[in-house]
Amino acid sequence: MNKKFDLIIKNGKVFYNNQFQIINVVINNGKIIEISKNIKTYKANKIIDAKNKIIIPGVVDVHFHVRAPSFPERGTVESETKAAAKGGITTLFEMPISNPCMSNAKVFNKRKKHFSDNTLINFAFIPALGRLTNSNLKNLINCGAIAFKVFTIAAPPNRKSEFDGLCFTKEGEILDALRHAKKSNLITIFHAEDQNLLNYFKKYEDKFEKSNPEIHNKTRPAIAEAIAISKILNLNALVKTKIHIAHVTSELSLDIISYFQKKGQDISAETCPHYLFKTETDVIKVGPFGKINPPIRSSIDQNKLWKALKNKTLTIIASDHASFSYKEKLKGKKNFLIAPPGSPGAELMLPLMLDAVSKKKITLKEVIKLMCINPAKRFNIYPKKGIIKKGADADLVILDLKEKWFVSSKKLVSKGKRCAHLYFGDRLQGNIKTTLVNGKIVYDKNKFYKNINMNSFVSPLIGNKI
Repeated sequence: MNKKFDLIIKNGKVFYNNQFQIINVVINNGKIIEISKNIKTYKANKIIDAKNKIIIPGVVDVHFHVRAPSFPERGTVESETKAAAKGGITTLFEMPISNPCMSNAKVFNKRKKHFSDNTLINFAFIPALGRLTNSNLKNLINCGAIAFKVFTIAAPPNRKSEFDGLCFTKEGEILDALRHAKKSNLITIFHAEDQNLLNYFKKYEDKFEKSNPEIHNKTRPAIAEAIAISKILNLNALVKTKIHIAHVTSELSLDIISYFQKKGQDISAETCPHYLFKTETDVIKVGPFGKINPPIRSSIDQNKLWKALKNKTLTIIASDHASFSYKEKLKGKKNFLIAPPGSPGAELMLPLMLDAVSKKKITLKEVIKLMCINPAKRFNIYPKKGIIKKGADADLVILDLKEKWFVSSKKLVSKGKRCAHLYFGDRLQGNIKTTLVNGKIVYDKNKFYKNINMNSFVSPLIGNKI
């Protein structure tokens, strides 16, 4: 064979055909064109020797907040997709919160152009439902929406523009949203907390010092999440559309999700590394830098989340990456309630899970299912994404499972790196050495490479009839 291909990765232990085997991957024009033990007949412009390294599919992160082009002080498309690439994420799903909220085709297309011009990795967009009209829904679908997002809480004070078309707080409003979303045949993703209960528990604010992080779980307890999920899924018993519950935190919520899954509803659910590796005790130590909505809970809830990954109540792990400026977070030092909620978790998600593999808390095969295969399948971009096989996109991550390192702001690249206090000082085993997106190296040994004209926008089949 005389033809020269773009790239060959040789000698690595590749997750292929549901097992790890030393095999070679041949890449051309952004695709995997051959996987073979014998590559003597293949020639390439570049060869990567991955001896003693593990090769897995790129991570598909279904819960990500860049917010660009708004709030560049928090992060830009370039800074946050660099963080994603460093963390082995090759496809992210961007949430609708920005200014203005992504709830119509005009905003969608403007943000899509901005992302396309600046990203290092693949991206998809999850718009808000916005106005419940067939024309708005059809336009968002035809733009390439991969799913729709609904919040069951009210917009935070002074942020109404960012949440316009996103919040449905009353039961009738949620029912209308479910019925409308069903027309799209796409999944509806819920941030589930009950606004009525949040209003009720607000009275506990006066019982704590404003600087005390314990105020967070008291004013946003697990029952507020669980009741919201119960409402959504009971209402969906009438509608029967596809549901995904974001960032599940508690045993109460897991019990409800499991009940409705067993009833046959089409429900998936995710959790995030901060809920799997940290507890309220850690939040108390780091103050506003540990504030995330819904809150990080107890060790009992944490243990239940791990069990739910095993029994498949939870089938996806996502980062809920939300970068803020150090100055913004620091405002919560004296008043925890005014700190913005979120943590920059993209570049730490996979390393945290690799460390859990080293401690035998989970297998690497399970991690790949939860972070690559399952999200790609659930959101209808598999086998283009989420798997290493002939014909798939060449989104690959080369791992060193033996590397040991300590987390610090100096090791991170997100613009919010100074806010990752939850993890500072953590000793991890396992790290990402190289990340490839559409057959191109975007991260390699702490260096980044931006590929111009990369076909980076990802969407399922579009043009559904309304």
